[in-house]
Amino acid sequence: MSQRRTLILAASIIVGALGAFLLYNYVSGVEDKANEGTQLVSVYLVSQPIARGTSGNEAAAYIKKDSIPRKAVPANAIRNPEDISGKVALYALSPNAVVLNDMFVDPSDPNARQSFSERLTRINNEDQVAISIQVDVTRGVAGLIQPGDFINIMIRRVSEVSPDAPLPEGIDPSDILFGEQARYLYQKVEVLAVGQNTVPQAGAAAVATSDPTSTAGAPASAAAAGDPGLITVMVPTRAAQYLASVDTGDFYLSLVARDYKPVAQQVIDFNATIPAEDPALLTPYGPNGPESRGGEN
Repeated sequence: MSQRRTLILAASIIVGALGAFLLYNYVSGVEDKANEGTQLVSVYLVSQPIARGTSGNEAAAYIKKDSIPRKAVPANAIRNPEDISGKVALYALSPNAVVLNDMFVDPSDPNARQSFSERLTRINNEDQVAISIQVDVTRGVAGLIQPGDFINIMIRRVSEVSPDAPLPEGIDPSDILFGEQARYLYQKVEVLAVGQNTVPQAGAAAVATSDPTSTAGAPASAAAAGDPGLITVMVPTRAAQYLASVDTGDFYLSLVARDYKPVAQQVIDFNATIPAEDPALLTPYGPNGPESRGGEN
């Protein structure tokens, strides 16, 4: 009798354990199925706005790796920033959007090219316009200005002391060195185009000219494309009014570095000591000349 009870008890334990095991597997399966869509997986999200036409290499700096539920991940989401390398954004991308392969296309795709007006980005929350000015080779830095450069724009006007004007008392004619005074109208103005040549877009072929200053015998369109004195800049509407109010012959441009910092300039007193006669100046770079490059004067 004791042996029979033992066998019954053992069988009960085995049946109970088997039932518990089967119940556990069933519950685990239900939970796994329920959690299957909520499992977090890695994706790349847009962290900053990306403009249409932005290269994939540049856009890589504006995306970040993050985790979202698996069920929210599109099948064509990129797995690595290298997936968009060598491509360009097909349209503008907003922050927090999952980066998809379809968002970037081959640069040769005409749908990815920006129109010129799309390049007129807002600056300091102010709309910009494109306007062109014409200068000769001397006033245009010998044709060295390129699309994407920054320039300072000076205008020249007849100074108060002109060779043709009556001289103030005590002023000797030999002391008059300057007949006109140049004054800065604007500093660090962005150049959009030179002639009809613009900053090349990805996949666009640059216009080649063997001599950009020569237009002899060239078709009108080719001459316009290679005109180094036709400078198109991006400025706010009010600045465009100033530029349009200046006679073409009064513009004088200077080329500046990309990291140039605009500083307020003063009207030149032509009756004062000229720089090379001032011990504190002597050279355009201070009394020590170019040797002071990168250091204090």
